Amino acid sequence: MDDEEAYEDDQQRFEAEVQQWQQQEQHEDERMLTRKDFLNELVKKNHLVVEEDIFSIPLGGKKVPIITRTGIEKIQYMNRIIVKFEDKVLTPDYAVIKAIATIEPVDDMYVGATIETYSSAKYGKKPDGNTTFSYVAEIAEKRALSRAVLKTCGAYRYGVYGEDESEDFKRKPSNRTDFAEDIRGPDIQKKVA
Repeated sequence: MDDEEAYEDDQQRFEAEVQQWQQQEQHEDERMLTRKDFLNELVKKNHLVVEEDIFSIPLGGKKVPIITRTGIEKIQYMNRIIVKFEDKVLTPDYAVIKAIATIEPVDDMYVGATIETYSSAKYGKKPDGNTTFSYVAEIAEKRALSRAVLKTCGAYRYGVYGEDESEDFKRKPSNRTDFAEDIRGPDIQKKVA
């Protein structure tokens, strides 16, 4: 076998391996996790403390998982998500903030993903407003950070939201459900307790 034949043989082998990797990645992408699997992975990967960083609220007849502000910050830190903000509208009663989130590249071979999202806050009670706090720019920024981080990690695909996204998502004494059991199952919860 001469050099040219050896090169062709190596090239075909390499192309077959690449095709196999691509098919494997595509299969993994197509395999949609359940919400429970996604939350378990999110908790483990980001060192979330279930009792502190996640709770659920009843919404539309279902229990919807909500990530607290500390949970959002942990996810941002663990995934090296850099978020930059741009003010789009700033008035005393209304603010719109744009968040640009980028996953920091690990090395020269990996290019970070970037998403853009917007958030707003309007002072007043429903239906005229969406916050009762007078510092609307800060509320809009908190909401934009939460949206950007959750969009970057794919949480919206599983119906997972951030506590800062709506005043309706705040933890109340009545919805302090034991979410640990929902995520990990009753057997693991007993070991934790």
